[in-house]
Amino acid sequence: MDSRLKRTVIVLMAFSCILILAIVGAANFKTIKKRIEKRNAPVVASVEKEEETVLPVTDPKQIGDNLYAWKNDASFFDDAGNSLAAKIMEEMKTLTLRAVSVQKDLRISVIDYAGNVKEGEEFWVEVAKSKKPPEIYKDTDRDGVIYIDSLPSGDYTVSLQKKDGYIVPEAPIAVSVKDSVEYAKIEDIGLLLTYQTEAEANIDDMMMVSAKDSAPKKEKKGLLDYTNAKYGVDVSSHNGEIDWEKVYASGVRFVMLRCGYRGGITGDIVVDEFFKENATKAIRAGLDVGAYFFTQAVDEKEAVEEASAVLEILDGVSISYPVAIRVDRAGGLSRADGLDADTRTQVTEAFCSTIANYGYTPCVYASSDWLKTNLSARRMEKYTIWMAEYASQTPTKDYWYDLWQYSSVGEIDGIEGEVSLNLSYLE
Repeated sequence: MDSRLKRTVIVLMAFSCILILAIVGAANFKTIKKRIEKRNAPVVASVEKEEETVLPVTDPKQIGDNLYAWKNDASFFDDAGNSLAAKIMEEMKTLTLRAVSVQKDLRISVIDYAGNVKEGEEFWVEVAKSKKPPEIYKDTDRDGVIYIDSLPSGDYTVSLQKKDGYIVPEAPIAVSVKDSVEYAKIEDIGLLLTYQTEAEANIDDMMMVSAKDSAPKKEKKGLLDYTNAKYGVDVSSHNGEIDWEKVYASGVRFVMLRCGYRGGITGDIVVDEFFKENATKAIRAGLDVGAYFFTQAVDEKEAVEEASAVLEILDGVSISYPVAIRVDRAGGLSRADGLDADTRTQVTEAFCSTIANYGYTPCVYASSDWLKTNLSARRMEKYTIWMAEYASQTPTKDYWYDLWQYSSVGEIDGIEGEVSLNLSYLE
């Protein structure tokens, strides 16, 4: 071996030894310090002290006078950093289960260490009722959620089968499958909320204004000359950033903000990304704030899901105006476009009942034509009505309404592009 290479190897080996000693010394600094202090401490001579019997050390971690106790301590040289890392890695492998029932169904979610739905893995669960053999269900699409429909009501247990690389719960969880819909917020509804990219939203966000079907060629662009009503706007993420101070200065006094929607194709429940920001800034500017959700629910169960999502999104926001379900068309190809009037009315009632049970004022948005043909107007009378009609100076249909959306092409300072304009007769 070349002499220069020899010297280099020797230096590196020496440096490695010094580094190891330094790490061990740092890890056991307190122990070493105590030993040194004990050695250097002045000895107090005493016949009685010298005759005392030193008890044997029973705890290997308590060094005391036994300088060799560390040999019996397997963790003496443990690196605290490595121990912490191992603990974190162990926690990251831990999975839990959550199960929720709305009506004769079960939605089972596999939850990771961070409290999120665990996606990308193929999980299997066992669902058992009473003493019957368990049924096995598979997460075929690997989205971390297994949905089981048409289950008899009653008490069940749910277990997650073992999965390589993960720690699954040892004991099953208990859940009751409900016989009928309860108009109450669904536990863990936050697990169903999604945030979509703009490209996905363009496909799935299919909110359309059915009032346009019968609108005149030229809709009103400005505020009407009314003295007995408040002027308002309704906006969503499609309106982009808004200067709410300018909106208030223009004469607008309330806003209905979209808080979310259900996808017309996928059925996903999506949070409007601008809702929280718009609500905070509009309230600060002095406007009354209400909210609406664009429904694509096809039955009462999904309506309760949507209302639960709204309650989750509204948490922490000061709502002073109604909370509306927006019943509108979505191009004719969306999942709820083909509902009959009775089913659509049931969906609307389920949503509004759930919202009302939590102290909010429920509201129904629909065009005057849809109130006549796609909903039971009589059954809607108990709710606040937000009616859309762009046909004239005043609505032509003889329906009771509390808010009137009279234009979809308004122009308001502080909002770029077109915005829907409204009048409110609420006190």
